[in-house]
Amino acid sequence: MRASGVAVVGGVAVKLRSDRPLVNLLADRFREFWREPGVVFWTFGFPIMLAVVLSLAFREKATEAVDASQPTTRYVDFLMPGLVGMTLLNGGAWGVGFGLILMRTRKLLKRLAATPMRRADLLLAFVLFRVLLSMIETGVLLGLGALLFATRIAGSVVELAAVVMLSGLSFAGLGLLCASRAQNPQTGNGWVNLATLPMFLVSGVFFESRNFPAWLQPWIDALPLTACNDALRAIVQHGGTVADIAPQCGVLALWGAVTFAAALRIFRWT
Repeated sequence: MRASGVAVVGGVAVKLRSDRPLVNLLADRFREFWREPGVVFWTFGFPIMLAVVLSLAFREKATEAVDASQPTTRYVDFLMPGLVGMTLLNGGAWGVGFGLILMRTRKLLKRLAATPMRRADLLLAFVLFRVLLSMIETGVLLGLGALLFATRIAGSVVELAAVVMLSGLSFAGLGLLCASRAQNPQTGNGWVNLATLPMFLVSGVFFESRNFPAWLQPWIDALPLTACNDALRAIVQHGGTVADIAPQCGVLALWGAVTFAAALRIFRWT
């Protein structure tokens, strides 16, 4: 016999059947996202505005190549992959992490706990939502970059999509871990900021991460946002392949696996 239950998520009554809770939860995540204009703006509008402002400010500046065999590029060519990486991390940490925290403080998780649903289904729904939305975000940002600034993708779009998916998984796992035990938005805000702000500064979003001292480089390279930005730039700017960015893919995969496993282990409904 198939059990079923009803939960109110995001103001919508969701019927959860035991044979397809993941589908219901994933669909609800998309409905809730598009109903929030502010969230849509911070997901799509803010990175675009940032790209326009920074590109105007540094329109005459070319980035210095780390490798002498690479040509120098316009700043906007360097910036766009970094903004994509920043957006993916921001969405994973805040979209997933803060979303779960709000559900816990509103007692929605407690209601879901009373339905025939495993917590793995709930967490996986958040992760899959972020991965799918990551693909949309990347397409919009790079598409507008091509339209407004004549940027181009030198490498394979398929391999680029694979990196975006892997990055989305990694950052969603980080967001889940930040939210697994947070009991209120204030605590969650602190954990998410602690996880993201250092990476925004050192992982090469707005300038080369190689500008930092040599003794810091191994630690910076081990960060998931550094791996994401380096992989995106390798494909977008230099036509690199997945084989060229295997170390970065390994870093992203490791972060995703460890954070998701840890989040699943320590997650609390209340």
